[in-house]
Amino acid sequence: MIDVASATVRFGDHTALSEAQFSAAEGEFVCLVGRNGSGKTTLLRLMAGLAEPGTGQVRIAGHAATDLAARTVRGFVQADPPLYDYLTVREQLSFVCRLHGVRLEPALERLRHTVLADRHDALVRELSLGMRKQLGLVAATLHDPALVLMDEPTNALDAAAVTALRETVRGWHAQQRTLVLCTHDLAWAEDLTDRLLVLEHGRILHDVRLEDETVTAALRRLDPTGALTRPDPAPAAEESVR
Repeated sequence: MIDVASATVRFGDHTALSEAQFSAAEGEFVCLVGRNGSGKTTLLRLMAGLAEPGTGQVRIAGHAATDLAARTVRGFVQADPPLYDYLTVREQLSFVCRLHGVRLEPALERLRHTVLADRHDALVRELSLGMRKQLGLVAATLHDPALVLMDEPTNALDAAAVTALRETVRGWHAQQRTLVLCTHDLAWAEDLTDRLLVLEHGRILHDVRLEDETVTAALRRLDPTGALTRPDPAPAAEESVR
């Protein structure tokens, strides 16, 4: 389903991703972890077809990640959903449904158990970040993609929404969809993921199959100090000059 071959991304003198290489079979659930700036989101964007590597290649279901054929089998749940502020919730979903050639009613039905159940006519710009995240999740997956990419999907969600998302993801996994998750909140995915990719400074340091251990146990074994997943410290405040 996923084939990343020696993918490198540079921004000027900065190398965001260096010789990244891995493949994922249909039905695998892969979790990406690493410190801020380690290359996780860059790797996700390559798989989502939103960027191209300077060298190497990324293929989805046998197609270049930027090809239309790849987009039809993939959904990308972004940390900041790409929504149109001056559309209503219904209009936003209707627009995406037309792009994918699917019916609107099933998409609206997916909102029934969310805080947007009775907000179909609300403008997107009036929604809280948590509501936007839930709308973005439905919009990204309403065509039932075989591959779902998720970048910090639980950020800004309340406890009930996180629980609902967990059950949704569990259902996708049971359906043998391929899933790639990037998150700092590993607790909710602890018993769901099959595989762990640890990135640092744009490189994939570890590729671990979680057959006999949890995500937390694997990270403690690989990195007892927690340095790989600990957020970068804030810059120290400058001392005042007397």
